[in-house]
Amino acid sequence: MSFLSFVKCFSSLPSKKPRSEVMESASASRIYTQIEPNYQWVPGEEFDTLLVDVSEFTKQQLKVQADTERNLIISGERPMEGNRWCHFLKSFQLPEDCNARMIKAKLDEGILYVVVPKTTAEDHPSQQTNGRAYKEQDVDEKKEGLTKHRQWILNILVAIIVVAGLGAYAGYKLSHKRDT
Repeated sequence: MSFLSFVKCFSSLPSKKPRSEVMESASASRIYTQIEPNYQWVPGEEFDTLLVDVSEFTKQQLKVQADTERNLIISGERPMEGNRWCHFLKSFQLPEDCNARMIKAKLDEGILYVVVPKTTAEDHPSQQTNGRAYKEQDVDEKKEGLTKHRQWILNILVAIIVVAGLGAYAGYKLSHKRDT
């Protein structure tokens, strides 16, 4: 039975409780686990990019908002197993020189890219379409740079493992050489 069917069953029963209380009691059975996603600000000349690691979340499970007090709020909620849910809420103060109305977000391979454009003297509606295409291209360039960064880290880890393996092998050979 789906959650909506469950709520509909409750709403059709005679009750003195308002409907909002019925929904609260139905959702009160969830057990939430708070997480703290890793993030990184990447500054740029025309825009800054916020990279947030939201592995295992889908686009539908994430919310990106900018409020009137210049806060960027990113939240996510996803089911785990049974009645357990994973949840996070992150808030960032936006810089004074950003154009909050032009903030764009894109989820790709578990990384949420939030592009925060900076305001310029030439900002006006006729340039927004061209600016959007340019910023999406730059997001793709940042993604490519992040992929190269991951590959570099992977290469270092492989090198460490190989050196550790060679060291263990050399130690083994030296210890057996003494025994003979």
